Amino acid sequence: MSTMEAYMANEAAVRSNIEIIREYTQRVFNEHNPDLASEYFTPEMKWHGGLLGTVEGPENVTGMLRGFIGALPDLHAAEHDIIAAGDTVAVRYVVEATHEGNLLGIAPTGRRVRWDAVDIYRLADGMIVEEWAADDMAAILYQVGAYTPPWLSEASS
Repeated sequence: MSTMEAYMANEAAVRSNIEIIREYTQRVFNEHNPDLASEYFTPEMKWHGGLLGTVEGPENVTGMLRGFIGALPDLHAAEHDIIAAGDTVAVRYVVEATHEGNLLGIAPTGRRVRWDAVDIYRLADGMIVEEWAADDMAAILYQVGAYTPPWLSEASS
């Protein structure tokens, strides 16, 4: 394979990975079908959520997503940036939803929430192998009334 052919093949794979992640976001999150998530995962799937820990295996990740989307049933993730190289796709979303179910142990409040999220996906053969999710948890917790940052509580005193 020539250098140009290799470059073109890599570019096609990167474009394909972007399309896969966009489809995954649309079908699973924006259309509120968490049970479809496992169609996109390899058997070795790992989801890394910072303080929320690591969830391993397609069934466990799908279960976690089911709980999250169940608590935020009108969730919409709007893509603001997407960057891809090789087997990795990074997306910056602005997510909006209504808190209508138990979320991280917090009873439903009916409040609208909006936060920034950056998700990095690693793919192999058109399937998601690993995801690193960096959601602004402080923004979510503040908007549902579970947490007030010190700099805001001092301002209201």
